[in-house]
Parts: sequence; structure tokens; C-alpha cells
Amino acid sequence: MSYVNFSFLMLLLFTNCTLATSKKETIATRETVVKTKVSCKIQNDKLLASYEGPEFLNDRDTAHLLSNLVAHELGAHLKKEFNKKNYLKVDFKNTKIQTKGNPQFRYPSEEIVKYTIEMPLLKVKNSCDAFTGIEHRGTWARNDIESGFQEWILKLKSQIAIGVVESEFFKTPEGFKEYWVQFKHKGYQGNCK
Repeated sequence: MSYVNFSFLMLLLFTNCTLATSKKETIATRETVVKTKVSCKIQNDKLLASYEGPEFLNDRDTAHLLSNLVAHELGAHLKKEFNKKNYLKVDFKNTKIQTKGNPQFRYPSEEIVKYTIEMPLLKVKNSCDAFTGIEHRGTWARNDIESGFQEWILKLKSQIAIGVVESEFFKTPEGFKEYWVQFKHKGYQGNCK
């Protein structure tokens, strides 16, 4: 067999193997070579978080994953500071949430998106004015984000929240919509109403 024939046969076999893989596997393989930048830090009474990379990695919405990271890190910070008698709450009125990229919400998308969250923290005077829990509920695709929102709040109240729950709705020009809520965590502020 000549070198040319052998090369052609190998190319044909490789092409067939590539075509035989599922779309999901092909996407996952391609996405592993894409670099992502993720940052989440709290400094000077402000949370700053950002993500830059593909909107979807291995079938997961990365904007949602960044929001999960923020909720986890900020919730831990609010609780830690509360235990030190440094009472805080998120300043939703001055919170900035921005997205860039993937404005048509295509799935799967190989487009690079940038998602940033800036949440200032306010000091409050007493423990019952503070918030020690934070959660989010968001979407790129659905227009019915309000559907089920009140039930979600009631579920939070029945499980981990006590007293007043503050919420704020954010929407970016690219179509990302998200509710952020902060609440008094029963495990830390059970004596508050």
C-alpha cells in the first residue's frame, strides 16, 4: 500500500470516527480547549465576580454557575461577618449585573460571553437588620421568570429563611433575567422576626 493510499485510508477512518461521535461529545471535546476566566472576590465591602468563556460548557449554563458561586461565597461571607458582629446586607439598589455576548441565546453556543456581578455590601447597626442568606433565580431563555417566584420564596421561608425576604430583579440588554433575594437565615438569626 502506498503512502498516499495509507494516508487517505487513515483520513477516511478518522473522519468516520469523528462523524460517528454524538453532537454532545463533539461539543464537549471542543470546549475543553477553550480557556475560561472566573473570578469571585470580596474586598472593601463589595463582591466582584466575573466569568468570560463559552456560555455553555458540557451542557451547563455557565452564567447560572457563576451566580451559584456568588451565592455560595457571599452567603458564607455574610455568615462569617455576622459571627464577628459585623452586620451586613447587600445593597441591591447599587448592584450591577452585566452580560455581553450570545444575545440570541443559541444552544449550543460556542460564543464567548462575559458575565459580571458587582454587589456592594452595607453595614447595618444590629443583628436583625442584617441578612445572612442569599439566593438567585435566573434564566436566559424563559420569559416567565415570575412564574413560580412566590412559591419559591414561600419554600425558602419554610426551609431556611425567617422574617422579611428582600428581592431585586435584574435584566440585561442581552436578555439575561435574574432575581436575587437576601434573607435572614434561621440558623443564624432565628430570634429575628
